[in-house]
Amino acid sequence: MKIAGHRGKFDRLVALRQRLDPIEDFELWYWTTLTACTNAYNAAVHDAGLTVAEGAFSTIPGMYVVPDTDGSFHRELRELGDVSHVGWPPVDGDKPDDIVLLEHAIHRIEVFRDPCLRGNRRPDAAVVAECDDAFAVVTSVAAPRVKGEA
Repeated sequence: MKIAGHRGKFDRLVALRQRLDPIEDFELWYWTTLTACTNAYNAAVHDAGLTVAEGAFSTIPGMYVVPDTDGSFHRELRELGDVSHVGWPPVDGDKPDDIVLLEHAIHRIEVFRDPCLRGNRRPDAAVVAECDDAFAVVTSVAAPRVKGEA
């Protein structure tokens, strides 16, 4: 996906996230948060030249759905474009400090995925506060990259 596509998704996900109750709607709120983060991250690593920004869409690592000129699509193995989660697959290369900070902030959110969505940990105000704090870091760190200003 291209940076503008990630930016559009990020903006729409942020707007959706603001309408959700983080405790009552935790699962949807959490996935909205994490998906917004992933779009910000993909835009940032594209902007940094670490991954390829293109019109193909990632499905699983290495496999992309590629649009054809006749409006159809085909699957194709390609070099790394978009990641599904930070670290999956890993992005190689020398990462600028802001990208490392972005990865750290997203990991702070991802640490709650399994215990709160797949396990028995009940999300509470502390979990929401930690996710909100990390999301604020993601938003501020990624902003110049998402806008193409870094």
